[in-house]
Amino acid sequence: MKQKYFAVLIFVLILTGNGFSQFYMNPQSISMANAYSAKARGTNVIGWNPANLGLDGNPSFSVQFGILPLVPVVSMQMNNSTISPFWINKKFMTGKYLTDEDKESLMDDIPDDGLDFTPLVHLRILDLSFGRWAVSVGQEVTGTIIFPKSLFRLAFFGNEFEKPIDLSKTDAEMQSVMTIAVAHGREIKIPSDIPLVSEFIQRVSVGGAVKLLVGAGYVGFDKMDGSVTTYNDHIDLNGELKARYGVGGFGMAFDLGAATKIDDKITANISLNNLFGFVNWGIFESGVAKYSFIAEIPSEQFDEIDSLLEAGVQEDTTYETNKFRTHYPAYLLVGGSYKFSDDLDFYANYRQYFRNQLASSISPTISVACEYRPLNWLPVRAGISAGGLERSQIGFGFGLDFSRYKLDFGISQTGGIFNRAKGMALSFSQSLVF
Repeated sequence: MKQKYFAVLIFVLILTGNGFSQFYMNPQSISMANAYSAKARGTNVIGWNPANLGLDGNPSFSVQFGILPLVPVVSMQMNNSTISPFWINKKFMTGKYLTDEDKESLMDDIPDDGLDFTPLVHLRILDLSFGRWAVSVGQEVTGTIIFPKSLFRLAFFGNEFEKPIDLSKTDAEMQSVMTIAVAHGREIKIPSDIPLVSEFIQRVSVGGAVKLLVGAGYVGFDKMDGSVTTYNDHIDLNGELKARYGVGGFGMAFDLGAATKIDDKITANISLNNLFGFVNWGIFESGVAKYSFIAEIPSEQFDEIDSLLEAGVQEDTTYETNKFRTHYPAYLLVGGSYKFSDDLDFYANYRQYFRNQLASSISPTISVACEYRPLNWLPVRAGISAGGLERSQIGFGFGLDFSRYKLDFGISQTGGIFNRAKGMALSFSQSLVF
């Protein structure tokens, strides 16, 4: 029974995870390539900078939703290390016979560590802000899936007798977590006796957010070894998988931030997000699943492969273990904005993660963006970034900004632009503002 439960957990996580690396995505952040920490207001400050609640521009009350209230706002992103429309069209869908040289060129583009996919789906179930407070409830699925390079060599060149096909680079780590966050920000008085500070800074605010993390499920491979070897009269199969899993989890994380209004044109801020973030897994069940087999399949018995594989199983067990903990990735944000004119604003952002895990990279990301309003009710946004797990990102979006109703749409490409992009992000939302 436990083996079936573990298999269902893997399937659900991977199925719901096929969507992409920044938590708390929204249409504006996606369209601005994440140059968003200085712009975030109201319901969107969580995951960016809660201190912005102490600045101007926050509504008295707002609620954000998708198609209908309480229908989740879906933001999703998917990135990979190699595949783009350009790569497929130029090197694969050529309309001609692929020579060995063509195939080797394809193989050169696939990293030796395997082809990785980094998915993130963020469902924003409830987002409210009132005055200097904001509340957010959402569900996210994120992680990394790696397919070994040997599988692509097998697909391109077929199998070579007596040469093992190595499957050990296969890897996966996925988790699904519900976040319940409350944020607050407020202005603090600037001491008049501090030189320069009171003279060059108009306003200073600080803020914090508390996040309760309710885990649905986690799966991570601890070990994956396997190979397939073909001979002229039979095939040898052997493999060993060890994976850790948890069902039900609970944890916490904290955001701390500061924001300043330097003058009527310039703002700056800094925040530390997901400080001390963790999830303890195993409220309902936690365990280790182990599976191994060795099988020799004669060519004349290929039609009996199922029974031969079953006979070759050496171990097929799932056993309970103690609860375990995973880290919820923490990151630093430093951002600023510059009001160039009444209808044009510029934004910049620096992001730094502290661990290589769960769709995050210690490679820093620098983003710049602008928002232009050709009409008072029509903001148009664009941004570009470099670095991070995405390597590069370019975004575009727009909004309908009326007095009590707002609609926002954002789309971006990662790892390249147009048909060279290796991933994309997409989000849509509506808000009622009072």
